[in-house]
Amino acid sequence: MKLIYKSLLVSAAAMMVFGQIAFARGIQEVDETAAAQPLTVKAAAFKGPSGFGIVRMFENPPVLGENVTIEFQVLPTPKEMVARVAGGELDFAVFPSNMAAKLYTQGPGYLLGAVTGMGVLSVVSRDESIRDWSDLRGKTINSVGKGASPDYLLTYFLEKNGLDPDEDVNVDFSITSGPQLAQLLIGGKRDTAVLPEPFVTMVTKKAPDVKVVLDFQETWKTLRSSDTSYPITVVVVNPKLADARPELVRAFLEAYEESIEWVNANPAEASVLIEKFDIMPAAIARPAIPHCNLQFIYAEDARRIMEEYLEVLLNFNPASIGGELPDGDFYFSY
Repeated sequence: MKLIYKSLLVSAAAMMVFGQIAFARGIQEVDETAAAQPLTVKAAAFKGPSGFGIVRMFENPPVLGENVTIEFQVLPTPKEMVARVAGGELDFAVFPSNMAAKLYTQGPGYLLGAVTGMGVLSVVSRDESIRDWSDLRGKTINSVGKGASPDYLLTYFLEKNGLDPDEDVNVDFSITSGPQLAQLLIGGKRDTAVLPEPFVTMVTKKAPDVKVVLDFQETWKTLRSSDTSYPITVVVVNPKLADARPELVRAFLEAYEESIEWVNANPAEASVLIEKFDIMPAAIARPAIPHCNLQFIYAEDARRIMEEYLEVLLNFNPASIGGELPDGDFYFSY
């Protein structure tokens, strides 16, 4: 009887082991079957400098896996991009960093894949008396981006330098287009303005009397005692894709990193592609690329600089980032 009992125990244990192995193999087979299914991945960027870094991927789509194809789009406005992301139509999208945070906390929960661009704002002027932030007292500063990063950062820098943005300076947001404001500066119809790249480079080349007088990036570093500027552009990831195919997401991000490196190293060739895909004319893009601060920082490495920047925006306008800082799940990790 004892021998029979021991035999039954051994048989039961063996069945459990084989059952676990079969279950694990079943899961593996399901995963492999899912990975082998045809999949079309959709990615989008805006017209303008935020689309510079991804452009090589447009020309040479990366291999993301077996039976995986990728479609790229260039969308004309942030409004259209938000609508596509809100509807879950895109798998990857290039966004301003604060908008990405807002879409995570208030929208469909898209994850941060990587930072793809750091700060690109400057105060340019033909007024030679402006050498420091305090020299803006009593001046009129034209700016685009009311209720967005240029507005918040300008206010932040003015206040940190002892100026009241409502009393000590006149900030004029009546010109809402960067290209239009750039042309007014070139034509001598405006003297001082906050502009992003590539318009800073365009203005200073076409109007040599207009200089960069205050650099937002260097001011940020000084005020924050930091060796990096603020993250302005990011790529976000559809959470469903990140959950189902994290290896595919990582492959996309690695290709994006390589694309940014190539664009920085080959501005002439990159500018041809930028024009080809209707992102911006090559003549404007080529001289500006070295100044566009295109960088690639994976999400898991970018949390500190993201939170530091988003906290500043949160203090000025909580709604600009969705009312609160994104939690740790915002940062995609593989």
